[in-house]
Parts: sequence; C-alpha cells; structure tokens
Amino acid sequence: MENKTPQKSIFSLISGLIFLGLGSYIVYRYFFGNEVISTLRLALSIVIIGFGAYRLYNYFSA
Repeated sequence: MENKTPQKSIFSLISGLIFLGLGSYIVYRYFFGNEVISTLRLALSIVIIGFGAYRLYNYFSA
C-alpha cells in the first residue's frame, strides 16, 4: 500500500530560509548600508527572495 500524502522535504525548508535570508540581507545593505550595490545585484536579490519564498511555500503547503 502506497502512502499518497506528499513528503515534506527538509531541504526545501533550509534552502528557502537561506535564500530568503541572503536576499533580504542584500536588500537591507542597499537601503540602510553605506555600500553601493549595482542594480543587477539588487534585482538578483529580489529574485532570490522570491525563490526562497517559493521554496518555503512548497514546504508548508505539502
């Protein structure tokens, strides 16, 4: 008999938290730090935040 319920992957949780934290840190440095961050890096950090949120959504919706 097969188990039909989807399995929660701990990798999705950890990678989601890492991507969300890293992207948020880069955006935080852009707005509150004295560092100059290129537009490309800022755009990539927003994409990283979105990917991290997607991974967390997949983990919690399973």
